[in-house]
Amino acid sequence: MESPVEPLDREGDPLLSLAKKQFGIEYLFPLQRMAMAAVFDAVDAGNGAGGAEDAAFRQLVLFPTGFGKSLCFQLPALFLPGITLIIYPLLALMNDQKRSLDRRGIPSCLFRGGMDEGERQKAFASLESGASKIVITNPESLAGQRLRSFLASQGVFHLAIDEAHCVSEWGETFRPSYLDLGTHIAALAPKVISAFTATASPTVAEAIARHLFGGEPYRLITADMDKPNIRYSVEPTMSPLHTLTRLVKEKEKPLLVFDQSRSGVRHLCEEISGRTGMPVKFYHAGLARGEKEAVERWFMESDVGILTATCAYGMGVDKRNIRTVIHFSPPASVEAYLQEAGRGGRDGGPAEAVLLHTWSGRTQPLAECGKPGTSETQAEALRERRKESFLGYAQGAGCRREALLRLMGSEMDSPCAGCDHCEGIRRSVPEGLDELMEFFALNDGRFIRGQASALLAMNPSGGHPPGGMRREPPACAGAGLLADWEHKDIEELYGRAVRQGYLEPIKGYFRKGRIRILDRNFFSPHPVS
Repeated sequence: MESPVEPLDREGDPLLSLAKKQFGIEYLFPLQRMAMAAVFDAVDAGNGAGGAEDAAFRQLVLFPTGFGKSLCFQLPALFLPGITLIIYPLLALMNDQKRSLDRRGIPSCLFRGGMDEGERQKAFASLESGASKIVITNPESLAGQRLRSFLASQGVFHLAIDEAHCVSEWGETFRPSYLDLGTHIAALAPKVISAFTATASPTVAEAIARHLFGGEPYRLITADMDKPNIRYSVEPTMSPLHTLTRLVKEKEKPLLVFDQSRSGVRHLCEEISGRTGMPVKFYHAGLARGEKEAVERWFMESDVGILTATCAYGMGVDKRNIRTVIHFSPPASVEAYLQEAGRGGRDGGPAEAVLLHTWSGRTQPLAECGKPGTSETQAEALRERRKESFLGYAQGAGCRREALLRLMGSEMDSPCAGCDHCEGIRRSVPEGLDELMEFFALNDGRFIRGQASALLAMNPSGGHPPGGMRREPPACAGAGLLADWEHKDIEELYGRAVRQGYLEPIKGYFRKGRIRILDRNFFSPHPVS
């Protein structure tokens, strides 16, 4: 991050004075000033100070999460002759920004689905009178003819699209309203169009420009995407719930767990609560508004809370002291991962971003894309390639931070600030697999699946004796090697080992169903004390 410039008391700087008064900002970064400069230049052009009065200015602003994107459209709004229209992807983010403005005494209007007529009329009146100059909405609400016509009649000066990567991430899948934004923007004819996001690869940047800017030229404003206070690591696993439980117990709180489905985050919430007894709640877009707000308040105020969430919580909700972000399942792209991992450490303090990677012991070839075919098949191929490219981050060797930046089309210009590879503690195989293979190497062909699982989990001595040496259980060599694992987690570990060809049940009549190891040399058995 760049060094701050100009002290607050610098004479003749109303921008800094207003920033301090309305937002409590002690300084402005040069890149923030660059993003705001286009807005003020457009004011000058409209007043005859130069430039084409009817030409819209377009900019794509790439700032790291927590850099201060919101200030770049909220602060100029207080100076502008017309409305600042801010388009957000999620109700949670809209509510968060509305609360932030209300807290600072800055009037704004929020338009969302399900508003009653009284709420809508009150908002219209506030804008018509000039009492409010900031409008907060989403693509679906802007698609409504009534709202769009009203805004056009009032005059939109600055139209800002926050989390603009959603145009590419979601517009081509389950949010088609994003693909219509370009048409609505053209109808509103704002003087400045700003697309803000923390992350955008060249492919996503091209999609943003195509859908929002109509292919017209635009300015790219960017800062370093690397956040040195975040430490990156990957946990290979063959029992994701066991690995997640261990991480939740070990890692610093507050802690955020991302999964890809509503049912998934609910299930993870129940599992974490049942296994650890720690305070945990879940969050997804299907919750009622009151439920969302209650969860947001709980997590915002908690210093030890754990939240399981879909990407509905993954953008911009400003809890600044999240110390750990865990991805239980991989996101769709590197952009999504960096965006969600960036929820951690927004206060500048140390944070960890941990990706669980279901291990297969081998890498997969990337899907091809761009071959002739329908636009739908090409889009699907592109989505698959982006997802599989990100999986290469988990499977590849080398610095995690460098790999992420490379996927974003960037390079690392300083030593890694922290990752499991560069620290020399990268886990080479999933936890539990060494112990599982050792057990079956010592008991090749002796036990069926249920017997083996019970023996691995048993702890007949009631604990480990002083000195850390494991007392030899009487049942068999290797019994109790996974004594700290739940039975169902051992079953999952075993099942994946069979599917991946490390173990197999004997199929013949003699010793049928008993488990044998297929490759004794793949893992060197550890001696059992």
